[in-house]
Amino acid sequence: MSGTKDKYRIPQRESLSQRIYRELRRDLAGGEFGPGTRLGEERLAERYRASRTPVREALARLLSDGLIERRGNILYPVRPRLDGLPEYYDARALVELAGLDRVRDGRADGHDPVMLRPELDRWLAMRDGPLVADIDFAIADDAFHRILLTSSGNAALAEALTVLQKPIRAAWSLDYPTPGRAEMIVADHVTIAQALLSGDLTGARAALAAHIDDSRRLVEVGLTSRG
Repeated sequence: MSGTKDKYRIPQRESLSQRIYRELRRDLAGGEFGPGTRLGEERLAERYRASRTPVREALARLLSDGLIERRGNILYPVRPRLDGLPEYYDARALVELAGLDRVRDGRADGHDPVMLRPELDRWLAMRDGPLVADIDFAIADDAFHRILLTSSGNAALAEALTVLQKPIRAAWSLDYPTPGRAEMIVADHVTIAQALLSGDLTGARAALAAHIDDSRRLVEVGLTSRG
C-alpha cells in the first residue's frame, strides 16, 4: 500500500505491524468498524493479510492511542463520550499554558529549539501543501501540543496532556469539519512555534490560549447542534 496516505509522518521502511497500524487506524477513523464491532486478531489478520503477531502489536498501539478500548477481554472501536468535554478543555488549557508559564516565570531556561525547530518545519511544510483534516492530521495536531510541553522541560505536563487528549479525541468530528479549520490550526501552530523560538513568550501564550479556546468554542457549538 502506498505510503502517501500517511501524509504527515511517512516511514521510510515501515514494518508489517506499522502498516497494519496505519491501515487499521485509517479504517477506524473512516467508520469501517462500528462501535460494537469486535476487533479480533484472527479476523483482522485475514483482512490485512498478515499473521496475528503484527496485528496484536498494532492493536496495542491503537489501545495506547485511545482509538480502541477493552471491554472485558475483547477490543472494540472506542465509543465517543461527548459529555464533559468542555471541562476537559478547561483542564487542557491549564496544563498547556502551565508549560509556557514555567518558562516565562524563569522556572525553565526556555523551550528546546532542538525539539521545536523540526516541529515548526513540519507545520510550515503542511501550510504549503494540500490539507486534509483526517486521522493523520489529528494525530499530528496532538503531537504538536505534546512537543510544546516536552520542549519546555517538564515531561510530567506532557504526560498529563496525553491523558487529557484521549477523551478530547471524541471532539474531532465537531471541530475539524468546520470549513477552513485545518488551515487555521496550521497557521496557529506556526505562529506559536515561531513566537517561542524567537523568545516572544507573551505572544506565544496569547496565541496558544486563543487556539485552545477556538477549538473549545467549535466543540460547544457542535454539542449544542447535536442536542
